[in-house]
Amino acid sequence: MESKGLVTLNIDGKPLEKLIQVVSDGIGTLYRPRKIRKEADAQAYAIKVLENAKAEAGAESALIEAETAQRIGQRIVAKEIKRQENIDTIVEMAADNLNQEAVSDQPVDVDWATRFFDIVQDVTKEDMQLLWARILAKEIETPSSFSLRTLEVLRNITSKEAKVFEKVAQFILFQKGYFIYSNYDVLKQLGVEYVDIALLKECGFLQAGDFVTKNYDSYPDHDTLAGITYGKYVMLMTIPSGKKSMKLPVILLTKVGQEVFSLIESEASLEYMAAFGKGVHALNSDIKIQYAELISMDGNQINYKLPLLNL
Repeated sequence: MESKGLVTLNIDGKPLEKLIQVVSDGIGTLYRPRKIRKEADAQAYAIKVLENAKAEAGAESALIEAETAQRIGQRIVAKEIKRQENIDTIVEMAADNLNQEAVSDQPVDVDWATRFFDIVQDVTKEDMQLLWARILAKEIETPSSFSLRTLEVLRNITSKEAKVFEKVAQFILFQKGYFIYSNYDVLKQLGVEYVDIALLKECGFLQAGDFVTKNYDSYPDHDTLAGITYGKYVMLMTIPSGKKSMKLPVILLTKVGQEVFSLIESEASLEYMAAFGKGVHALNSDIKIQYAELISMDGNQINYKLPLLNL
């Protein structure tokens, strides 16, 4: 999709109808995509906003001079036209991101749509517009994917902070919840600094605190196998029988962090898995760590390809 100018809404039928319905609910009036609006419509819209602005200015004080009222009107018109352009761009980006085969029949909550468009009308940076467009597309596909709290957190996020989260997201693991292995020596090797983690905690993507651990208890009479998924791989830790427990230091993602992580396309890093294995071995030399290509997950059941490879 081109970043500037008009683009083609490349979906048809119910997905497009649902997108337009969500936008109409969010902005409080029937929405017509920019591509099918005539130039005359845009001019009529500007005239309408200008007249409303003049009336508003006149109501504030009958003593305002005509030129001042006109300047106020022009400022409001310019602002509202820019807001409409922002909405149009995000809607077009969302159309490009919609998976036509995955759109649910469940409606998007009207309050959610209203809050969403109240926020995105003032988003002008292209990379942030794309982020919001992906949120809109996914919410249309699967309503309730993003909470109102997540929208409010993201409205205060800068492009720089979003990029930091995207960088750190390359190293997010999963086992009964999403987390980061909080070995700062390992993270630093991979370009993640302590200040990056502190920033994401401040933003609300990561839970506060530095002393959270995942505990893995072993059985007294047989080895315990614990699986941690990472992208297209699963890392398997064999904890020998009789070992009371193994503690893994972690930083947990918040609900906001988990919802935003669902938007990020990440590539699994073998270097990270090797560093993870080395870090665990440094404190637990008797634990065997292997990995394999992930096939699927069904609840707590992890299916993977053989053979297992050592880390």
